[in-house]
Amino acid sequence: MPKAYTARELSNAMARALSIEESIKRELLVRRLDAVMRAAPLGLFASLVSVLVLAASLVNVVNAFFILGWTLVSAASIFHRAWLLRDISLGQTPLPDLERLWKRVNRAMHASSAGWAISLVVAASVSSGLALTLVVAVGTGIFVSALLMCRHAPAAAQVHVTLLCIGFLVAGWIVAGETSLIFSLLILAYAFTLLRSISIQERTFVASVRHEVERAESASTVRMLLNDYEEHSSDWLWTVDKAGKLLDVSRRFGQAAARVPANLEGQSFLELFEQGSARSRLAEHLNALEAFRELVVPIKAAGETRYWELSARPRENGMMSGVARDVTDTQLAEQRVSQMAHFDGLTGLANRYLFNERLRSALDRAWCEKRNVVLFYLDLDDFKGINDTKGHVVGDLLLCEVGARLQLEVRPDDLVARLGGDEFAILIETSAGDATLMERAHRFLTVMRAPFEIDGIIYRISTSVGVARCADADCNALELLRQADLALYAAKAKGRDQFALFDPSLDDASRDRRIIEQQLREAIVREELVMHYQPVVSLATGALTGYEALVRWKHPERGLLHPNAFLDVAETSGLIVPLGEWITHCAMMDAARWPDNLRVAINLSPTQVKSPRLASAVSEAIEDSGIDPARVDFEITEHVILDGSEANQQTLIKLREMGTSISLDDFGTGYSSLSYLRKFPFDRIKIDRDFVTEVAESRSSQAIVTTITRLADALGMTTIAEGVERPEQLELLRRLGCTEAQGFLICEPLPAGRLSGAALDTSGLGEPEEGILDYRRKRDEARGRTSDSDLRA
Repeated sequence: MPKAYTARELSNAMARALSIEESIKRELLVRRLDAVMRAAPLGLFASLVSVLVLAASLVNVVNAFFILGWTLVSAASIFHRAWLLRDISLGQTPLPDLERLWKRVNRAMHASSAGWAISLVVAASVSSGLALTLVVAVGTGIFVSALLMCRHAPAAAQVHVTLLCIGFLVAGWIVAGETSLIFSLLILAYAFTLLRSISIQERTFVASVRHEVERAESASTVRMLLNDYEEHSSDWLWTVDKAGKLLDVSRRFGQAAARVPANLEGQSFLELFEQGSARSRLAEHLNALEAFRELVVPIKAAGETRYWELSARPRENGMMSGVARDVTDTQLAEQRVSQMAHFDGLTGLANRYLFNERLRSALDRAWCEKRNVVLFYLDLDDFKGINDTKGHVVGDLLLCEVGARLQLEVRPDDLVARLGGDEFAILIETSAGDATLMERAHRFLTVMRAPFEIDGIIYRISTSVGVARCADADCNALELLRQADLALYAAKAKGRDQFALFDPSLDDASRDRRIIEQQLREAIVREELVMHYQPVVSLATGALTGYEALVRWKHPERGLLHPNAFLDVAETSGLIVPLGEWITHCAMMDAARWPDNLRVAINLSPTQVKSPRLASAVSEAIEDSGIDPARVDFEITEHVILDGSEANQQTLIKLREMGTSISLDDFGTGYSSLSYLRKFPFDRIKIDRDFVTEVAESRSSQAIVTTITRLADALGMTTIAEGVERPEQLELLRRLGCTEAQGFLICEPLPAGRLSGAALDTSGLGEPEEGILDYRRKRDEARGRTSDSDLRA
């Protein structure tokens, strides 16, 4: 049950909260006033110089008594501001007095700003030539002084910029009339920039002060709790002579040390404690006969390590006396807190916080010691599949085993960290070249390939490794992490179980991805995207059964781009959702014009299936096109099912309830499992092109295809082979029980305008179309029923 707080406890909590806010308010005022006070001498000098320069420039064009009076008033205003900021003990001044002082300072600043704005207008109206140039120069200096003189007084700075801006605009109009428009726009731009900078400075300043006060308050609370704990502990006294031998050992001392008091008499006090830096500091204090406080030293007592906190001071006779207390619980608690703050709770490796600290420290040392800081960034390949199929318990045990293996592959000074999920980082300092780093990366890949045994079951995984080095003073932690991340992305692009070293060309690739993403956002609006359709035929009859919808991008500079050039960018950037909606709508509109016996297959990515808009977007497309939902087939990959999301499951069910069918794409790769075939009744299974490519030469591929077709047949599902490019593949797939096929042998993807009803527009197709006609003719001849009508079909 949750703890019930008393009214007193709630009152104390509210009081603490109010105290923190008051502390923040006070600290802000103190720092603002301190900043203004520090800037006052420089501001006084600059302001007086500005007054004198302005007065000198106008002495020949304005009445001398007016100039003298204006100079005296301006100087008095400046000295009044300086007098307000005379030496004040800010740390001891009550908060109400600070608030009143701050209001007076702001009023003085406002008055000064107004005076300068008026003076600028008056001076500009009577000046010309060099005098006008000096007026503009002085005004500009006063204008931009807000960033320096008022940077911690935002209200005063904003008023200052606004009044000086108005002064400049009025002065410009007086001097140049309508021709001052460009000058006015320039002043407004400068004013906007100054106001924006002041706002940013203020937010940063307030956030910094709040963070410092809250952190100090937290530290104070922790100290208070620790002191409260120590007050309830039992202490004991100790005394040593000039040689550091124990004297007058008490019973309490003997109990704490788990020794007989009599045996401790005359024994070296220092030798009771375990060797280490704490014992060395204790020895220094004893030898120097100097006082010390709260020195924590480990001691072996009754076979276990305890921690004593020692405080002492010297006596006149050369002896030292002090007090000791057992702080083992507190020390262990602090160690646990430190462990939790710096180490991963699952694997015991360094966590992201400690990794970042060590990385920054290593980079600081590297430049002085002429060594390189190298980062290996590791990510387990398709670890999510293991988590989802085998459970998180197995996944966690596997992560622990991975961490342990990596620890065995590094030197004591190297750091292995788990950054989160299945991401690991290895930080080393070395002067080795690229060849050695590549060898190390290969070693990491090798140790990950070795089988893992968990609860008697063998698991095999692989990893991808990105390597980046920092070899110059300009490289910082964020840059090294970014480079390692780009290298890891490049390694994954090669496939599983690969590594890549960072190369400047990866920056170019990353930049290209950003450009593609930016251009892709506008491609739909500019009508640069078009749909192509690849035919799917029945292997039993050779008849056309439908088309798979494939998007193309008519890029204005790079020509016709296939999906692999931009869909990955769309997926990672989130653009796949609006792009997918466009593809779905366009494909259904095209398919609605085909004969009713042809279906259209539309691919859905994992991100699309996760989108809450998918079901409604499909419903709208069906309604707009008027197509029969039974003719619409959505293809998903195993990753959608492996996600294990209830939302994904519900989305697929909604699509089925609309009357559409669902196909499982790329079956046979990844973590194909009977469990999710049983959980979700797919209509079709698409056999991955990797098996189709090798089916004519590889017995293992034939066995896999046979297994898949029999499984699908038993579950009442249709099988489709994709990527068919040779006649022997097509015939073998038919014999192995495959239902349908698609690929370049049959026909390449075509624009919607090239499709003609249930037949293909074969003009210009050449070999691909001849290949499928040859297949159908030979098949029909073998059956003894070739006819002209068959060939025309």
